Amino acid sequence: MADGYRKYERFFERPPAIVVEWHDDQTEAVGWLCIDSLHGGAAGGGTRMRDRGSREEAVFLAKTMAVKFRVCGPDIGGGKSVIRFDSLKNPKAKRGVLERWYRHVGPYLKTCYGTGGDVNVDEVSEATAITSRVVGIGHPQEGIARGHMSGVDGEAVEAKVDRLLHGCEARVTFPDLPGPRDGVWMIADVVTGFGVARSVETYYKLRNKKLDGQRMVVEGFGAVGAFAAYYLEKLGVRLIATSTKDAKGFRVAINEKGFNSRDLVASRDGTSLPAPKGKNSTVFASDTAEEIFDVEADLFIPAAASHTLSGKRLKQLRRCGIKVWSCGANNPFAYKTKKPDVSRWVSEMLDLQKKADKNFEIIPDFVANCGMARTFAYLMGANAKTDDASILADTGSAIDAALAKLLKGYSKHTGLLARGYDVFIPE
Repeated sequence: MADGYRKYERFFERPPAIVVEWHDDQTEAVGWLCIDSLHGGAAGGGTRMRDRGSREEAVFLAKTMAVKFRVCGPDIGGGKSVIRFDSLKNPKAKRGVLERWYRHVGPYLKTCYGTGGDVNVDEVSEATAITSRVVGIGHPQEGIARGHMSGVDGEAVEAKVDRLLHGCEARVTFPDLPGPRDGVWMIADVVTGFGVARSVETYYKLRNKKLDGQRMVVEGFGAVGAFAAYYLEKLGVRLIATSTKDAKGFRVAINEKGFNSRDLVASRDGTSLPAPKGKNSTVFASDTAEEIFDVEADLFIPAAASHTLSGKRLKQLRRCGIKVWSCGANNPFAYKTKKPDVSRWVSEMLDLQKKADKNFEIIPDFVANCGMARTFAYLMGANAKTDDASILADTGSAIDAALAKLLKGYSKHTGLLARGYDVFIPE
């Protein structure tokens, strides 16, 4: 296992190829585009916006994307856009910030960098719509289609871009869960949560573990956490506790008997849990959301922001009785260092990862939450279909294959992070 950790440390401490820094001239927003490498002629990674975004976060996430592409394809480098701006407190200025950001990085988006939605940035209404209008591209993944895919199969870039546009916006209909867009959802809404759920389902099958009846805690009930819970409920998993955070603070939902996750998704206020209703409500306001770790559970899905899992949280998770994690959030492990020293970040996160790896069965983030990245890769292929069933089937197959590779010849139930780094991190 030590070899995997050493690969992680070397890879994450190596300086990235490109970092572009931007300071908005109309707000306090600052943005960073990190391209870890232009392996295969391109790099990919979504755009996130949050009040504590940083250059180091962009670097870490770009490297995580590089590993994720080793899992799901295409054979390109990792990238990431991080904008430090509190859109929750200043929502009216958000769109203007995104417009100026995408205009600034437009040359990369046209030639070698593909992006998409992420924390506080919607895939369709913001990333796709704004890049189309401001940069003049047909889809925010067009840079990958030009820089990498056009040299792979010879298909015209325009055909790939058209397929990306229609596939990412493919309608997904659930008879038991009406969506926000004329009663339907889009692939971009559901595929990452679907992938997280699929990783759990496949892991339990490969380990000959019973999934039906498992009790689950989900940190973060936005698109990823909500649909992971929705799909897992269909497999008999019970959602016991979850949380969200918005401009008003944390909201927590706890039901020891288990929620009907469909009702909970349907009652959300945007991507937040519904407002508390009365003293006996199962939903309540919280200062820290730590109450979700005061229950008994078997399965944990971190699906909130990055870096939320501290040493204290690991102890809380052990007290819960949790055995298995599926990482819906990228880089979920915390760090204490305030100085922008990447080597210290790596060291502190590795300390936590080693502790967690000894006590839990952890499906790594670059396997569990690769659904959107895999969707992009699939739709860029010349023979791809743009209907929801085909896209979800492909994502499921990719995650199945990644888990089979992760577990091949490995019988231990712990140490999966180190194993994943050894198998998937590039030299």
